[in-house]
Amino acid sequence: MAEPTRRRAGTLAVALAILGLLAVTVGTLLTATRPAPDRVQELAERLRCPVCKSVSVAESPSDTATAMRQVVAEQVAAGRTDREIVGFFRARYGDWVLFDPPTRGSTLPLWLVPLAAAVLGAALVLARVRRRRDAPTVEPTDDERARVEAAVARARAAGTAEEDEP
Repeated sequence: MAEPTRRRAGTLAVALAILGLLAVTVGTLLTATRPAPDRVQELAERLRCPVCKSVSVAESPSDTATAMRQVVAEQVAAGRTDREIVGFFRARYGDWVLFDPPTRGSTLPLWLVPLAAAVLGAALVLARVRRRRDAPTVEPTDDERARVEAAVARARAAGTAEEDEP
């Protein structure tokens, strides 16, 4: 009877050891810092080129963007945080240098206008659908039905006459 209990205890110990190693591995992977080139690329993609305006610093071929990428790389190498590096560029160029501007004060319209346009568009579509659904159905008059039936009969007769001709 003691043998199965020992076997279970051994299996449980191995399972707990494996689970512990797995937890340490996952924790290490989740908290590991990104390699410097990845950080430089990611930060450069978040910054707008002051020359090209609609292109990120990472994609822009301009001399200014090249210099900005160099500054980002130097600051990453110096151990500065992402927040500090972004703050450095915001201090020099303002919030517009960010492709994802903060939601405050002067940048609030950048976030609210698209939302308001979407709500307005949805309201207009809904109103149009309701108007169509609530529109009264109009039945054709006897005269209109007679004209349609006569036109259909003429079309059928013309189609039959064309089929008879060689």
